This record gives sequence, structure tokens and C-alpha cells, in this order.
Amino acid sequence: MDIKEKITVKDILKDNYNKFKNKYWCIGPQQMREHIDNAVIKALKCSDIKYGFAEYKCEKCGDSTKVPFTCKSKFCNRCGRLYTMKWAEKQRDNMLRVILDIAYLQFQRN
Repeated sequence: MDIKEKITVKDILKDNYNKFKNKYWCIGPQQMREHIDNAVIKALKCSDIKYGFAEYKCEKCGDSTKVPFTCKSKFCNRCGRLYTMKWAEKQRDNMLRVILDIAYLQFQRN
């Protein structure tokens, strides 16, 4: 592997997933193998423009921008982070608005 400034989880999966499968695949539960494989493949394809994109074009100047599709998987670093942030926001909105006053008394020792 070439030395990079920034190593991502995606890079680690690309470099090591097949080695992991060859070594540990027989140990894991058989009913989970397909699910695990699909999750990793989706994460590796996430935000890769060659797997699909939406193109937005300015009608005035003609400039265009391509936005790659994401996998929307909880396993993926990028999509999982967004999923977690949305979940946390939803939980915050579900919480009751309560003001809690705690009396604090300090006793002096004689």
C-alpha cells in the first residue's frame, strides 16, 4: 500500500477485505455472510461516480455539477454518520422539555 496523507476506512476495506474473507469467512455464521458481504460492497461503492450520479446544470452559465449516489447503509462511514446524526436529532425532538433544579447544600465541618 502506498503511503498516503489520509487513510480512510474505505481504503482499509479495499486493501484487506478479501484477505479477511479468505482467513475468517468459515468462522462466521453462514446466515450472516451474504449480509456482511453486501454491506461491505455497498460501502466500497458509496459516492463513487462510476456507480451513478445526479447531474445539476445551471441554466444561465451552463456549469454542471455531478453528485454521486450514496449507499445509505448504516455500515458505511459516511452514510452511517448521517444516519446517526438524524437519529440523535429525532431522539432530541422526542425528549420532554423539562427544567431540572437540583438543590446543592454544602455542610461545613466543625
